[in-house]
Amino acid sequence: MAVMAGIDLLGKFLAGSDKGSVGKRFCRFLEDCFNMRNTHDRETIHQLRNSLVHSFGLYSEHKGTVYHFVLTESGSSPLVSTRPDDRYVVDVRVLHCEFEKAIEVYRTKLDRDAEWQKKFTDMFSLYGCVPIQ
Repeated sequence: MAVMAGIDLLGKFLAGSDKGSVGKRFCRFLEDCFNMRNTHDRETIHQLRNSLVHSFGLYSEHKGTVYHFVLTESGSSPLVSTRPDDRYVVDVRVLHCEFEKAIEVYRTKLDRDAEWQKKFTDMFSLYGCVPIQ
C-alpha cells in the first residue's frame, strides 16, 4: 500500500495537479518513470492499487475485467504475469525495487526539466511535507 501511495503522490507531482483522473496520473507515472510501456501491465498495477486502497483485498473489477491478484515475493519473477486461471500475479519485491528505480528516474528528470520543476513546485506546497508537532 505504501508503494501505491508513493506512485499516487509522485503522479500528482508529475502532473502538476491533483484534479482529474487518479488513474491517468498513476498510469502516466508508471509509463514515464517505471518505463512501463505495456498498457495492460500499467492497468493491472493500477487495479492492484485500487484493490488494496479501496477494498483492502486482492480483488478489483474495471471495464468488464475482473482482477484476482496473487502476490509473490521471489524478487526474480516478472513484475506482472497472468496465470491461466485469470489470476494476475504481482511480485511485490520487484514492484518495490522498480519503485525505487522510478524515484531516481523522476529525480533525474526533475533536476533537468524546468516544466517538471514547475509542476513539482505547484504540488509541493499541498503534498510535499507532513508537519508533525
